[in-house]
Amino acid sequence: MKDVLIIHHNTPELTAACIRSLWKNTPDARVTLFDNSDRKPFDANKIKIDNAQTGCGAMLCITDNTHGQVVDWKTWLGQFSNKIPCGNDYGSAKHCYSVDVCMDRFPDGFVLMDSDVLVKRDITPLWNNRYAWIGSSHSNVLRKFGFNVWRVKPFICYINTPMLTKHGIRYFDPNRMWGLHNDGYDTGAVLYADCKKAGLPSLEVNIGEYIVHLRHASWCEKPADEWLEKYRNLWK
Repeated sequence: MKDVLIIHHNTPELTAACIRSLWKNTPDARVTLFDNSDRKPFDANKIKIDNAQTGCGAMLCITDNTHGQVVDWKTWLGQFSNKIPCGNDYGSAKHCYSVDVCMDRFPDGFVLMDSDVLVKRDITPLWNNRYAWIGSSHSNVLRKFGFNVWRVKPFICYINTPMLTKHGIRYFDPNRMWGLHNDGYDTGAVLYADCKKAGLPSLEVNIGEYIVHLRHASWCEKPADEWLEKYRNLWK
């Protein structure tokens, strides 16, 4: 059985479709949902992810952080006096640190999936202990602050926990997360860069071969509905 980690934040319909499409194509995946929602927590019963529908209902575990049971975000964010305001309430930092916390909960490694992806084919080949990182290559994007920032698209990213722990590599680097400058980092690019620096083997795959991703619109209700309808065959 393989572990998948999904960070959930206020998009239950997208998350449910994500899990359904994963199980449809990779039925032995064990899903852990790290729920950071402040408005729309994930309810497996309400979304009707059950044994009758998927055959895998018992392999869904929800870690509830909706009230800061695991990470108190207000206290945690208060440690960074030089953080730059952003429209998603520091969502990238919360996402990264959630993964960092979960690295201690998955001793054998896991696949990180975004909640707004639909799996198109079996992702079993991506679980490979020889590699520290699997996913699309990092890209240079222009953020609204006017800085060019290196970042990774962690739509599917294999985290080889033993290998990273051995080399002291974490997903979240507090010294670089807020250091937005010309050669700065954001989100999973820290992990990617540190793996490369340590000389760890990595494998880059064409993410598009495995998933469909709702780009830049998970916060918009209408585009998300249209997107789910368009790819209904993947999650129904």
